[in-house]
Formats: sequence, structure tokens, C-alpha cells
Amino acid sequence: MRISLLLLSFLIIINGFSQDNSADTITNCRVDAKYFKELATDFPSLIISPVKWSGGEWIAAGAVLGAGAFLYTQDKAIAEFWQNNRTEALDEVDKYFFDPYGKMYYTAPLMGGLYLYGAFAKDNKSKRVAMDFVQATLYSSIVVTLIKHVGHRHRPYQTDPLNPYLWDGPITDDWHHTSFPSGHTITAFTFAAVVGTHYKETIWVPVVAYSLAVLEGASRMYSNKHWSTDVLIGGALGYAIGTFVVNRNQYRLKAMPIVSSNYMGIGFSYGL
Repeated sequence: MRISLLLLSFLIIINGFSQDNSADTITNCRVDAKYFKELATDFPSLIISPVKWSGGEWIAAGAVLGAGAFLYTQDKAIAEFWQNNRTEALDEVDKYFFDPYGKMYYTAPLMGGLYLYGAFAKDNKSKRVAMDFVQATLYSSIVVTLIKHVGHRHRPYQTDPLNPYLWDGPITDDWHHTSFPSGHTITAFTFAAVVGTHYKETIWVPVVAYSLAVLEGASRMYSNKHWSTDVLIGGALGYAIGTFVVNRNQYRLKAMPIVSSNYMGIGFSYGL
């Protein structure tokens, strides 16, 4: 699995070298006051974004909720399947790769390195990817924490016998019941969405990123930390938040001066 992450890192770096000079047209790639202001002002837009969804987006959301409703009836059976198929080798992979991966022990340094590369190489796209990752991860952390402490769902290992229907609700004396949704999974899918959207023209980058995210979700069920519905909703939220941040920053309206031998003015454009 570490080979997969190294491959992803290599592909991102090679893709950065292969970009043409169009990447230099990307603006606002500095960690400055404007960036921090956007971190605050863009979050409300994320929360109310469903009111602007298209019909296709509502259908997709409905499909996720429908799948979640079905999985909710199968949570116990799925948890039993994973626990009946544990091995010592997979335990080691989960302990030394997937658990740290979901905590950003690997992805955060990768994005930090990508930003430094962009700063030294004057590659604005690399810096934009890293900045979008920070923004999207911040939003994912806020959203997942709020939902966890509204539901206070019991984790599989906290129930004996297995019972996926234990929710304490927002008012509880035990704040350790935070199964829904999966924080590791939302983090993995947020990373995949940011990197996969920015580097979608290099097909193997999103393939590796999303494959690792799916395996991260599976590992959370395997380790008995989450129910299947925790993973599904965590993954959907991570994807939605990651793509929202990238698309919002990518298509933010830009104004620029236009000077020619015949006239002067201001031009407006969307996109990078």
C-alpha cells in the first residue's frame, strides 16, 4: 500500500513537470489574508450549496441516501463478515498503513511537499492543489465533527452483541460514541476528490487516489471501528466537499486589466 502512495506522489510530480505554461495563469496562490478570509467566507456557501444543486446532483444524493438506507439494514451482517475474515497480515496493513493514512500522516506531508515544490518552481497549480486540500480538509473536519456529536452513534466494538441501531443523540453524558460518519473515510475521499479533480487529465492519479480512499473505508469496517453506513456517508461527504472546494476556487470570477495600443479596460474571466 505504501507503494501505491509513492506511485501517486510520483504521478503528481511528473504531471506537474508535464504541464504547459497555462498553469502560470492561476491566480491567488498565496497563503495570505485573502486566503484565510476565503476559508471563512466559503464555508457558509458549502453549507447552503444543496439549494443550488442541479437535478442530477439531487438524483445522486438520493441514490446515496437510498443506498445508505439499505446498508443500514445490513450493517450488522456486514460487520460480522469483516470480523469473520480477519487475518494477522491484514491487521498489520491496517495498523501501519490505513489507520495512519486516514489520519493524514502520509497525505499531509505529501501536500506540504507539493506546496513547497510549487513555491520554488513557481508552479501555481501545485500550490493551488495543496491550498485546496487544506481548505477542503478543514471543512470536512468541521462537518464530520458536528454530525458525530449530533448523532453519537455507537461504534461496532462498543456494542456486545453487535447492534448498529444505538444512537445517543445530541444530549449525552458519553461523548465517546462517535461512529457516524467515518472521519478516516471522509478525509481519504476529500484528498482523493481534490487531487483527482485537479489531475483528472492524468488518469492514473484519480484511479490511485480513489482506490486508496475505497480501501480506507473498507479498513474502517475491517478494524471494527465503523459500520458500512458510516463509511458510505463519510465517503460521499468527502467527495462532495473536495469537489466543491476545487470547483469554487477554479471558477471564481477574476478581474484583470487589459491594455492594448487601442484601448484600456478591465476583463473578466472564469476558470484557472
